[in-house]
Amino acid sequence: MKRLLFLLFPLIIISSCKNKNELPKDILPREKMQEVLWSMILAGEYLNGYVLIKDSVDRVAESSKWYNKVFQVHQITQEQFDKSYTYYREHPALMKVILDSLVKKQPATLSPPAIQGNPGESKRIEDSMLKKLKILKDTTVK
Repeated sequence: MKRLLFLLFPLIIISSCKNKNELPKDILPREKMQEVLWSMILAGEYLNGYVLIKDSVDRVAESSKWYNKVFQVHQITQEQFDKSYTYYREHPALMKVILDSLVKKQPATLSPPAIQGNPGESKRIEDSMLKKLKILKDTTVK
């Protein structure tokens, strides 16, 4: 019995000394997650301001198409994003760092200009969002 405890004690010590700040290998690093979330926010704003305002649009299909474009741009899968997002949600201190960085990144307003009464700027904002997402208009979703 003493031998067993003598062998198990070092294993317990070693496992407890594991770096708690280290992310699991299948989780997106903080910087990458920030970039992906920012692109998701921009895509959501673009959808809400320019695409989903039309009655004839299939909201689910169109949203899925644009969010898949974000995943393509960042070279990740939806499963990677979902798993990483869940991990960060379960670790509030890590998620707070990411969200705080996004708040600092946020321009004065993300609302589409057409809603604010300045439709002349809609095209410029739309082009700017597309550039930020690095998506060409002829990009197709597979």
